[in-house]
Amino acid sequence: MSRPRKVMLIGLDGVPLGLIQSWAAQGHLPTLQRLMSTGSAGPLRSTIPPTSGPSWSSFVTGMNPGKTGVFDFLYRREGTYHFPPVNASQRSGTSLWRYLSDAGYRVGVLNLPMSYPVEQVNGFMVSGWMTPYAATDYAYPPEIADELARVAGNYRIYPTETFSEARRDSFLKASYDLLEMRTRTAVHLAATQPWDVFMAVYFDTDRILHQMWHYLDPTHPWRRDHEDKSWVVRDYFAKIDQSIARLLDHADDDTLVMILSDHGMGRANRFIVLNNWLMQAGLLKLKRDPWVRFKELLFRSGFVLRNVHKLADQLGFSSQAEYVAGYFVDHLLKLAFLSFLDVDWSRSKAYSFGRHVGPIYLNVKGREPQGIVEPGAEYEAVRGEIARQALEFRDPQTGRPLIGQVLRREEVFAGPHVGRAPDLILRPADPADIFFGLADFGHRKTVDTVYRYSGMHRDYGLLIMNGPGVRPGSEIGGAAIQDVAPTVLHAMGLPVPADMDGRVIASALEESYLAAFPPSQMEPVAEPANVGSMDYGGAEEREIVERLRGLGYMG
Repeated sequence: MSRPRKVMLIGLDGVPLGLIQSWAAQGHLPTLQRLMSTGSAGPLRSTIPPTSGPSWSSFVTGMNPGKTGVFDFLYRREGTYHFPPVNASQRSGTSLWRYLSDAGYRVGVLNLPMSYPVEQVNGFMVSGWMTPYAATDYAYPPEIADELARVAGNYRIYPTETFSEARRDSFLKASYDLLEMRTRTAVHLAATQPWDVFMAVYFDTDRILHQMWHYLDPTHPWRRDHEDKSWVVRDYFAKIDQSIARLLDHADDDTLVMILSDHGMGRANRFIVLNNWLMQAGLLKLKRDPWVRFKELLFRSGFVLRNVHKLADQLGFSSQAEYVAGYFVDHLLKLAFLSFLDVDWSRSKAYSFGRHVGPIYLNVKGREPQGIVEPGAEYEAVRGEIARQALEFRDPQTGRPLIGQVLRREEVFAGPHVGRAPDLILRPADPADIFFGLADFGHRKTVDTVYRYSGMHRDYGLLIMNGPGVRPGSEIGGAAIQDVAPTVLHAMGLPVPADMDGRVIASALEESYLAAFPPSQMEPVAEPANVGSMDYGGAEEREIVERLRGLGYMG
């Protein structure tokens, strides 16, 4: 019995295991079916929230968000109520590829979300989603970018179309073109660059499922027919399966293959706008000057971001996911629409920003620039009162409870960055209800039907393992996304750093293999000198925010 000589990781962002198992059993995904039947498969628990920013950061470090410091796509800039996008330089924790590089292994990383700015590795690295559109420093070594341009003809990170029923064919063509370009470049790098651990992520699986989940669900509120349209999405995944097969041509019998998804996906029904609820509860108050009163009147009359998005879709301005010409920049949006610029922070006790789960932050004295909630007893009293009211929060139409669980941050996270986490996390009673996103006040209603995407994240993605040491036909149980990094290190004969929260995924491995190669621990190493806090530039920040909004992440 021997260890793997290599590891190949292929990420499928936002894909639930059940969807893959169903299509594989029907014969549509022969590559994934073979990997599961001769290897091990199971659900992979994501982070809270189960979104790409924190989840891929936990994948990279083997740590929970309380240690990485990444809790969402945005963060509150110190001393302000401004919420810029995060990037990899603000992620704490030593990366998987740093441990591998320092041990002398050659690594290749392609299209991993939240990997910009890139690190100098022993191998190559090409950043993925959340890279500024105009960035030229997205690859290491830099000459790799020129090589990819030659191979792909027009290498790009982002799609050129977003979904609407009227543009379905052009959306699908752009999606297939991007998939082929991504696979061609991945295969080229796997074939021409020496590597011991190779990682490539297909991010657009997430986008397809977000925007076309109603094709899988005839009862979805977007549907007006009961026709079977699932084949449209299934055929895209059949092409993904073929792409994986092309990559596996460069993985021999001594390679541990890992297919993973950072979170799952399911039906989306309605939005919940938490800042509206906080205003109704008297916890978030607006300024009382005439201009803000006028903006509030417009807001109540329907002059909201959601309606502008609908108009832009109808006029065809949103045909490109970049939205360079279709939308105002973020600052102008905040001036035009009701926003945090209009909040009277001297009278506000709580606010929300973030997506999927319902994050609530208290306006704490000494932490927020105009905080009014005293730390200690008052903080706990306000937090307890919000938790009580949240559990009484009812759907105004049906009367059913909207919040199924209220979590305090210390119940979810552990580590030096817990102070950046939401003070409360609201989990919906129905997982098809989602919180409005990263806009301040995106809609005048507190609860309304979804728009722009019909699918939303779920807590569990998938993990498939196949290769040396893996138990054939076994089921992976109890695995979480932070367990992947320790498992890769163990496969390559390295000890697991003691500060990682994850553990080697033993349920996928043969007992004799674990007996021959028992996991070991080592003291963590210092973070590399080139990792520090680097904000996006002004134009880059606006562009990333617009991209998040364009893909539905901003509400």
